Amino acid sequence: MLYLVGTPIGNIKDVSDRAREVLAAADIIASEDTRNTAFLLRTLGLKAKRLVSCYAQKERETGEKLIAEIIDKKLVLAFVSDAGNPGISDPGALLCSTAIAKGVPVSVVLGPSAFVQALIVSGFDTSDFSFFGFPPAKEAAQKEFFGRLADRSETLVFYESPHRIIKTLKTMATVFGPKRRAVAAREMTKIHEEYLRGTLEELAELPSDAVRGEFVIVVEGLIKSDEVDDAEVEVLLENSIKAGMTVKEAVAFISQKLKIGKNKVYT
Repeated sequence: MLYLVGTPIGNIKDVSDRAREVLAAADIIASEDTRNTAFLLRTLGLKAKRLVSCYAQKERETGEKLIAEIIDKKLVLAFVSDAGNPGISDPGALLCSTAIAKGVPVSVVLGPSAFVQALIVSGFDTSDFSFFGFPPAKEAAQKEFFGRLADRSETLVFYESPHRIIKTLKTMATVFGPKRRAVAAREMTKIHEEYLRGTLEELAELPSDAVRGEFVIVVEGLIKSDEVDDAEVEVLLENSIKAGMTVKEAVAFISQKLKIGKNKVYT
């Protein structure tokens, strides 16, 4: 059996009882960084029967050996990344696919996820979004990458490191437009948790003391108010009210769905 175990992204109290149970019972714990995992285990009062390094560059090679071993010896393997859920911009996906290919059952022990938390508190549409992880580091590649996303209407979510955050926000402001709204979230679940809100132009002027820890950037989708036909709005209004919504509720729902102003919908 392979368990992919989610771990806290900051606050140790976010660890689940099930994560504790699986880590305590596992024959082998593989991790992205054994130092971080050893600290986590000590904090939880747990001791690994066997702790093995399985970082990104060696995930395929190490993963194949570990899966072969647990098949041969009928063991339980638990994998943790440094924080959050394995496989989300972290190792774990290759190990999972190797296990599946070999017929080993895989289960996930859910944990906190930085991009999900940032999305939830962004205030933007959460019914339709796309997560892209870390964007390319070089400016030319970034511009091309963001250029392919500039006309997307869903909420866009990215990760970024502290030493590249300002540069990336400036590139976003250039490609998406300086007035596009965004949220830069940092230190989530920690003492200095902060959500910086504003336009991309404003966020690109972040003070230097705010650039600490990894960031989640949530960008509002493109609002295409001029492209929405009045007849489409009327049909949606009629259907929403027939479904039992008040006018106020219907206006709010359609405004969010079509990404147009409430005043336009109400008129």
